[in-house]
Amino acid sequence: MQELEMEYANVWLAIPRPFQSASGCWVVRAGQNLAKPSYHIGPRVIEQTSFHWVMQGKVRVTSLDLTVELSEGDLFCLFPGLPYVYETMQSDDGIPPLKMIWLAMEGEQLPLLIAEFGLRASKYWLHDIVSNEVGESLRSVIGAISGAKKDMFLEQRALSDLFYKMNLQINRSSSKEKENWLAQVKDFFDLHYTEHIRVEDAAQHFGYHRSHLYTAFLNKYGISPQRYLARKRLEKGAELLKTTTLSVTEIAYSLGYSELYAFTRAFTSYMGVSPRAYRG
Repeated sequence: MQELEMEYANVWLAIPRPFQSASGCWVVRAGQNLAKPSYHIGPRVIEQTSFHWVMQGKVRVTSLDLTVELSEGDLFCLFPGLPYVYETMQSDDGIPPLKMIWLAMEGEQLPLLIAEFGLRASKYWLHDIVSNEVGESLRSVIGAISGAKKDMFLEQRALSDLFYKMNLQINRSSSKEKENWLAQVKDFFDLHYTEHIRVEDAAQHFGYHRSHLYTAFLNKYGISPQRYLARKRLEKGAELLKTTTLSVTEIAYSLGYSELYAFTRAFTSYMGVSPRAYRG
């Protein structure tokens, strides 16, 4: 790598062949670097769309007054005509030097590609995108672009493979997020159970049909959402009866019950004794 003021870097410039231009997406500039502790780029504006993959270390990026801190495996995208700043977060706490690979690109298909990845000016980063497969594809793209003998077919194939592997990784991440949605529903109940929320409220909040949420929650936790909420309220009620001097009425209303009788009946059924008898 060539030593520059703020980094060690290799940069390759490219001119598309007619075949590449017709493909709708091609590389204008590619590079890889190892940042120095003083690494700081910008504020500046570029004319192309530029993808930056974080291969090691951490980087802080600011664009449109939105600042994000990214780590190894993440990606950020710089959009044409928009000012940006990015800098290393290397420090004395063991964070390794920042390493990145970047591709500046042009082409009519780029807006479609960016939309497919869920990127936009107000959300210009992706987390955990550099899997082993994506890393290998990135190195293949750099190898094709930096080779002594230029082969436009090899470059385009490597580029298509990179985007294919990225899409697979994004779909894997989306699947993991979907798997975690029930834990988020449970967290929602744990946070708001005293606010007279219903299963319908959680279903609407997370964008699922009530019956689907009900069945999925029951299968995962072995208890229906309604019973889970009722249990949370009654166990909290038992705690308040033992640890506070609040009246039974005050506790009932604090737990989201609309009337004292409803709380007393539910508590007696759950605990086997009335609230007053439980308090002793």
